[in-house]
Amino acid sequence: MKRYLPFLFICLMSCEQAFMKPTPDTTPKAVFDQVWNFVNEKFSFFEYKNIDWDKSYKTYSAKVNDSMTEEELFKVCYDMLYELKDEHTNLKSRFNVSHSPEVFLDYPTNFFGDLLNRNYFKGRLQPIDDAFYFYDFGDVVYFLYPSFSDNISDYALDYVIDKAKDKKGIIIDVRDNGGGAIGNIDMLTSRFINEETSMGIERHKSGKGKNDFKEEKISVSPSSSSKKYLGKPIVILTSRGCYSATNRFAAYMKGLPNVTLVGGVTGGGGGLPTATELSNGWILRVSGSQFIDRRGDNIESGVQPDIKIDILKTDIDKGKDTILEKALSLIRK
Repeated sequence: MKRYLPFLFICLMSCEQAFMKPTPDTTPKAVFDQVWNFVNEKFSFFEYKNIDWDKSYKTYSAKVNDSMTEEELFKVCYDMLYELKDEHTNLKSRFNVSHSPEVFLDYPTNFFGDLLNRNYFKGRLQPIDDAFYFYDFGDVVYFLYPSFSDNISDYALDYVIDKAKDKKGIIIDVRDNGGGAIGNIDMLTSRFINEETSMGIERHKSGKGKNDFKEEKISVSPSSSSKKYLGKPIVILTSRGCYSATNRFAAYMKGLPNVTLVGGVTGGGGGLPTATELSNGWILRVSGSQFIDRRGDNIESGVQPDIKIDILKTDIDKGKDTILEKALSLIRK
């Protein structure tokens, strides 16, 4: 029996090796190629943004070598991803996260919370269900929604609509709302429509080719709640800080019969992100889709307001929110 033991041990070792997963290649060159290839296959805006991704590979792959540190490799990948000018494209490691903030630069801020509190609300802005903030101007209802990441409740929407039913109109302030969950957009929009409404087309990247897309029609159905706000004026306040889901909300609401967008062009971010984990544990996500609104506009670069207004320094010095003032005057006409 003993003479068979070495043979049995060798067989067991061979079987174990046969079922073991191959060790992933975590060399800088391998990780860099994973970054470039995932973007090449999944990123949806090469043509829209006129980006030569093959040229980017030639430029940045020449800077990669297998003796470089993790941080040196991250910087090369960061610089390459920066060329996409896309804040939905991020590389995340244990020590850094890449961003493309230039989509927000060179635009007026257009939202000053302290100015609003000191000169309009005076500390009486009312929180509702940890999502909205409410204020009653007497003849106009104002509510602030800071983030679509904060889930909307039926209670909060019922509360606001009940307060607004005898008023002249509603102001929805989403300035500097950086986005969040698509479901919250649908839920909010559903209170302002009385029939199923086409919102546009989602174009999902579906293959390796730059123009390989699968299209999906997007619509929103009216809420089943009896409490809706229809007919009376709705003014939505926007700024460049309205990104991602908020950008999409602006596109949904623009053009509805009683809705006016006032403020700055929104920040864009029309593509839904898709992500992967690289062999070294870094997480990479990119914009994997496009949204074309019902007017035929790609909203990646932002949604234009119906009335464009910026808050000037002279306004700030006077304690005046020009965008809010315009919204109030529109409703009070």
